[in-house]
Amino acid sequence: MSDQTTAALQPWQQRFYAYLNSIKTKLIVSFLLITLTPLIYISYVMLRNASDGLLNVIVNNSLAHARKASIDLNRFVAHQLDIIQLLRRSDAALDRNAGELEVLIKEHDLRHLSIEKIYIVDDTEQIVSVSNANPVRHEIDFGEVAGLLQQRRFLLLSSIGGDGRNSVALVAMLTDRAGLNYALLVMELNLIQLASIIAENVVGSSTRVYLLDESNRVVLSYPENFRSNDAIVMGTKIKDNEYGVFAIDGAGLEKPQLSSFLPVVGLGWKVLLIQDQQEVYSLVNTFQHNLYWILFLTITVAVVIALIISQNIALPILQVTRGANELAAGRYDVRINVANTDEVGQLASNFNFMADSLAGKIEELKVAYDELQVRAQTIENSNIALDRKVFEIGLLYQIGSSMGEIGLDLERLLDVIIDKAIEAANAQRGSLMLIDDNQEMLELKRVRIWDEASGQPVPVKDFKSNIKIRPGEGIAGKVLQSGQMLTINDPDNHPDFKQYEGERNRVAQLCCVPLKVKNVTFGVINIVNRKDGQGFEKRDTDLLQTMANQAALVLDNTKLFKLAITDGLTDLFLVRHFRNKLNEEIKRARRYQKIFSIIFFDIDHFKKFNDTYGHQIGDEVLKQVSVLFKHSLREDIDLPARYGGEEMIALLPETDAQGAMVVAERLRQSIENHGFTGSEEPLHVTVSLGIAEFPQHGMEALELIRKADTALYECKKKGRNQSSIYSEEMGVVSEK
Repeated sequence: MSDQTTAALQPWQQRFYAYLNSIKTKLIVSFLLITLTPLIYISYVMLRNASDGLLNVIVNNSLAHARKASIDLNRFVAHQLDIIQLLRRSDAALDRNAGELEVLIKEHDLRHLSIEKIYIVDDTEQIVSVSNANPVRHEIDFGEVAGLLQQRRFLLLSSIGGDGRNSVALVAMLTDRAGLNYALLVMELNLIQLASIIAENVVGSSTRVYLLDESNRVVLSYPENFRSNDAIVMGTKIKDNEYGVFAIDGAGLEKPQLSSFLPVVGLGWKVLLIQDQQEVYSLVNTFQHNLYWILFLTITVAVVIALIISQNIALPILQVTRGANELAAGRYDVRINVANTDEVGQLASNFNFMADSLAGKIEELKVAYDELQVRAQTIENSNIALDRKVFEIGLLYQIGSSMGEIGLDLERLLDVIIDKAIEAANAQRGSLMLIDDNQEMLELKRVRIWDEASGQPVPVKDFKSNIKIRPGEGIAGKVLQSGQMLTINDPDNHPDFKQYEGERNRVAQLCCVPLKVKNVTFGVINIVNRKDGQGFEKRDTDLLQTMANQAALVLDNTKLFKLAITDGLTDLFLVRHFRNKLNEEIKRARRYQKIFSIIFFDIDHFKKFNDTYGHQIGDEVLKQVSVLFKHSLREDIDLPARYGGEEMIALLPETDAQGAMVVAERLRQSIENHGFTGSEEPLHVTVSLGIAEFPQHGMEALELIRKADTALYECKKKGRNQSSIYSEEMGVVSEK
């Protein structure tokens, strides 16, 4: 309405219009519409569906009680069956000891209230044991019951005694240790216990519960001794075992009934629960009446609440809502100005206090977050450093273990050193150079490259092994001369570096590490190009230097030890080392009942060969024979040695004389067929070989050597260039 129209109205009309247009009225109407509209609709739906819904609930409840009664009965019988099983498996039952078995059944009768009586019927249908003096209420036909028990573990029987009382019994067969059936164990159950199970599942004042046996006879009823035509009315469904819930009505009934009929699973019995429909619908009517009252009270309360809420609340609530939205959006400086002193005013005051606290907490969180970030970064850096240390220690341990396993094999030792250096620096390739015997120039010994497919360094076969570098020449020469590591992460701009030809060989980063012992540098490790393209860091160079120092010490010790136990001309072990190993092998063979053999040989007519061709060519022949000798033996298993002059000897662990004969013949033929260099024309020599076996030919080292030497002399007698195994007929002619 316009202002002129409003002015033309009567005062009461103006007040009425103002009331209708006020926010208070709008709030009341809105609240009532929002509250009561769904409430009235829900009430209408509930009233319309209350009867069917509640009836379904009551029906399901009735069915649930019948099902619970069925389950409880099953558990009750299962408990009695456990007792029967204990009796059947007892030693007294298995041994047919009637006296001890009677004591057991009496003990269980006294212990369990669920048992009325226990007795045993033999195959003549005589009762041989009984637990108490109560009368027996079941007449047992042994043959009939035994036949039925062939198809099941037990029978559940019911009967009516002479006094008109019902009786329920469990029957099971007793079997001796030979597996022969000899008697029936009958347990009469306490009907009071069964009745209590039935009574627990009664709902409502009109409920009747019946327990029916397999023949559909009434065994128990609740209320006790209650008899009606309920079973007759349900006769068809009972006869057809039609289980479920049924609404029954008919001319023969005083009142319509609701019946639940369920089996007792595993027993063959049934539970019948019957309730008058009138009692069920009375609950529905009571529910509807209560629902009307609830609806009336709810409407009344809604109206009162609407009046209370509408009173001077709308605007402050909007202010609080707007402030909360701004605060949620991240504006922590927002505040609310409300003059109310009621709860809404207190809410606004609390909101302002919360906003102040939240702003302070946010600032504290920012400071704490920054501090946490710093600590997290510190921890991360510490973890990275720790991981690096663990990696370095593990790598150094692996290097030490690998070097220890290799022993005196210098060639394999060089492979391990360069491989571990490439792995330590995460590099693409590397090389190892050692100073020559004249201590004048570096010689290239190893070139390895990382293979992504296998995940390890692999050798480069076609590298130029004749590369030699003088001290002070190039990067490697400067490292050899100074004994100091040199790292170059920008080789293109380094004055002393020259790139190789081809992009494949291009060097992006280079680290040259000296191999030195006691300030004497004897080699250089060159590590080239990190796989991640980054420059070598201090942690990389420190690890490489530590590893190089360890490797240099092992190399130096290996060389010294090898010089102490190997012959300088033939590179075979010295006889002193051979005798030590032979004594160790004798001890091992004695302890573990093992065998081994030795091969002793020399070069035929070698003195004449030296006189003819000279000692220099003779030494060359000895070198080449030693190479053929080592190639004929098992690496790292057999032990070759130079015994003296042109005589050589080998130890073959866990090899008998016949096996050693195969090795000797292979060696003899390879020497015979070999063209020895050192002269204008290829030269040829032959050897004679003697073999002795431990313990067949001797138990002591000197004895074995002499008998192998004796077999060697036997070959000389027979014309040389042959192999022979020692035999007793040869005697002992050796003077070793």
